[in-house]
Amino acid sequence: MIKNTLSVLIFLIIMLFFFLIFNTYFSNNQQKKINKNRAIISKKIQNNIYELPVLINDTYNVIKFNSGFENENNKIERNFWKLFKKND
Repeated sequence: MIKNTLSVLIFLIIMLFFFLIFNTYFSNNQQKKINKNRAIISKKIQNNIYELPVLINDTYNVIKFNSGFENENNKIERNFWKLFKKND
């Protein structure tokens, strides 16, 4: 009997906890705070965007292609099946 009442009491406490959490989170006051914070953050982002300096593009013809790498042939020939032929 005590075990059943304890189980019911724990269940009611858990349900009360979830009810209070959902009631607080979805209240109109909380929704107003969320919208106010989002508006403030949006204004801050817009202000910071206008204050950013515009940099000039100085990357024209910076990368030069080195064609000397094409002439080098330092490949090591690796073949899995040749390993078996050497052991036979």
